[in-house]
Amino acid sequence: MPEDKEVLIIDDSEENVAFMQEILQEMGLPSRVACNGKEGIQALREKRPDLVLLDVMMPRKSGLKVFQEMKRDPELEKIPIIIVTGLGEVTGVDIETGREDEKESYRDDVVRRFGASLRKQLAGLTPDGLVEKPIDPPELMGKIRELLS
Repeated sequence: MPEDKEVLIIDDSEENVAFMQEILQEMGLPSRVACNGKEGIQALREKRPDLVLLDVMMPRKSGLKVFQEMKRDPELEKIPIIIVTGLGEVTGVDIETGREDEKESYRDDVVRRFGASLRKQLAGLTPDGLVEKPIDPPELMGKIRELLS
């Protein structure tokens, strides 16, 4: 991978950020980090990256809002975005297919509705890539290579 390419990670989980940075470092790609959606938008405006790895559930501005803002801004709209999310694991709804895990309690009904709602919102956004947490490094590396080549 060319070292002149830079990736912006927008994620509030230090553990996930460290893991993604390790993957990017292995690929020879420099990265910057924003810890929430508001910082992410600031970082995008300060210096445009070549790719964004974007979490969905974050404080101060969700990943969905960051995505929408980027797509409305002519200076940011062409930056490729890979959504990296654990929503499927948390809600029991596969974000890509809509398949639901078996329900175990009343709480699952509420969480499933939330997951299905977020899936519909994501479907309307059409990111350049979608990676479910826990992250599979070869899958993420493949999507990054594809988008930066």
